[in-house]
Amino acid sequence: MTRVRFKTNRAVFAALTVAFLGAVLLVHPACGRRAPALKHVIFFIGDGMSAQTEVAASRYLYGRDDGLAWQNLPAKAYVATWDVNVYNGNARRAGRPPYSRASFTPFLGYDVKTDGPTPRLGRDAANPFPPGPATDSASAATALATGFKTDSGNIAWLPGDPAGGELPTITEEYRAKTGAGIGIISTVPFNHATPAAFISHNTSRSSYYTGLKGYKGLGIADEIILRTKPDVVIGGGHPLLDNPDFNSKKGYISESLYRTLQASRDYLFVERTAGGDGGRAIAEGAAAAAREGRKLFGLFGGKGGNFEVPRVDDAPGRPLVRPATEENPSLAEATVAALDYLSRDPEGFFLVVEQGDIDWANHDHDFRAMVGCVADLDGAVRAAMAFVERPGDALDWTNTVLLVTADHATGGLVLDLGKPLGPGDLPLQDTRVALPESPPPAGSDRGVGGNGAGIKTPVYSAPNVYPDEEVSFGTAGHTNELVNLALTGAASRYFMKFRGTWYPGLVLDNTQINAALREALGLSALGRRAARAS
Repeated sequence: MTRVRFKTNRAVFAALTVAFLGAVLLVHPACGRRAPALKHVIFFIGDGMSAQTEVAASRYLYGRDDGLAWQNLPAKAYVATWDVNVYNGNARRAGRPPYSRASFTPFLGYDVKTDGPTPRLGRDAANPFPPGPATDSASAATALATGFKTDSGNIAWLPGDPAGGELPTITEEYRAKTGAGIGIISTVPFNHATPAAFISHNTSRSSYYTGLKGYKGLGIADEIILRTKPDVVIGGGHPLLDNPDFNSKKGYISESLYRTLQASRDYLFVERTAGGDGGRAIAEGAAAAAREGRKLFGLFGGKGGNFEVPRVDDAPGRPLVRPATEENPSLAEATVAALDYLSRDPEGFFLVVEQGDIDWANHDHDFRAMVGCVADLDGAVRAAMAFVERPGDALDWTNTVLLVTADHATGGLVLDLGKPLGPGDLPLQDTRVALPESPPPAGSDRGVGGNGAGIKTPVYSAPNVYPDEEVSFGTAGHTNELVNLALTGAASRYFMKFRGTWYPGLVLDNTQINAALREALGLSALGRRAARAS
């Protein structure tokens, strides 16, 4: 990976504020400009997918560092992922004021001079990227979905949790302006932090449903199903294996909401069944929903709410990835079903697709599971690209953008440059601790058997170790390192122009991904609305 040389002056960085950056980030389209050609957005997110994660999976699958579907897309950048908590911690240490949208210094979120202008690869195991402070998925996804930095744990809500602090999401605004279809797909529960930030609003990512542990507010699942009503929802959280007794102290959906889905006239409801073929079920459900003029809801997942992770074999020279079960669709099957449904909308669509299990694998330092998850994402991206390139429909690269990024990095994976792994080759992986039988406190990105394990507490220890040291991990949590962005199709130029505006080199901010999409879709800029909201 090419390193970018740059010169910087910290005093210049310190002078940067949103008042100045607004001239770059928040400009309204020029009067009389031709309407943007972009109508269709396919937004892939690898949760917790560091640059090292991408390279490691590519080596197993293809025997080289850049074999994944998105690694050779024509437009690329690096992305800073910090949130308000990260900024304020750094500001305190520097003796600077806390974060304010009206005035902030980007290097207090991510310091390119100290931490590098590109993601780190192949560093020695004794010097991995420093763990924490780092964003969580809720605030990172909020930045992508709304263009606002916020506190860890917030779902499309202003920092500080003010009353009425809901932030409009780009999916909601695009649908309101044009009538376009919107959809979300995830291999973790449909109301988990990353998908939820595009289609709901809450001061706590753990408020999965009304009644959970006595929660009396509008739960995330309740808002999605009863208020936002996306055109397509496909995700985990099915109570079949996770919470069959509908215990209100855990789970992702209440019994009343589950029954509402089963009886819904709005949604054609497809669910995981014992011995069923999840891929076929969701494909047939998408076709039937389109025929009947209904929305599509697919509820899948296993124990803990997530889709079971694809299995990979240690077979040097012969990479092999197998589904853990046929009862859930693969991410590729879910993506094609959603595209088949949404592409029929003449007004366009905005589809968010998350491979959420990458994050959980990296929290556990589970290299084998991580490779299976990235392979799942790779298949989905390839399937989406093939769908766009099909002849005979209104979908092509002149009106469609496909982008792949991560919400943040997890695990601090380090690859030993002296012990490279080839195709089909996995490192020796031992288990040192057993995962807990009962779920620790909710609120982290990683969930074991319930609403999330307390990986941010000192009692959690990642269960896997690598005695031969081909790979190592630096933390069981998140890191503040840069992640990759790759894209192709219409509107690529909108993204590339932000590189180097907040940070030197090829770096842009996660909020600038939102700004680029807004401009490309013809949505109004955030400046004036942000001033009123703040």
